[in-house]
Amino acid sequence: MEQIDAVTLVATHVHRWRLRDCSGTLPAGQIVLTVTEDENQWWQFECRSEGDMHYITGAEWSHFVQPRIDARLTLYAQQDGENFHRMEVIMGRN
Repeated sequence: MEQIDAVTLVATHVHRWRLRDCSGTLPAGQIVLTVTEDENQWWQFECRSEGDMHYITGAEWSHFVQPRIDARLTLYAQQDGENFHRMEVIMGRN
């Protein structure tokens, strides 16, 4: 899986995650990212681009981040034949 970006989530990420698409696979403009970690639970995050940066925001993003502060989040590019992105979340120690 090709990595888009990774981050350790902090309180400011509740509002947005500013990321650089290292894979070059996210389209320009405003899109909805369908994301899963295990194909059992799904999220739809708002994503928009400005120049070479992307921003993930929105209510569903905020609800996702709040209980995961201090977790390490890695977002991966879509695989061939898939219409969603995978992510890995490693919970931090509290």
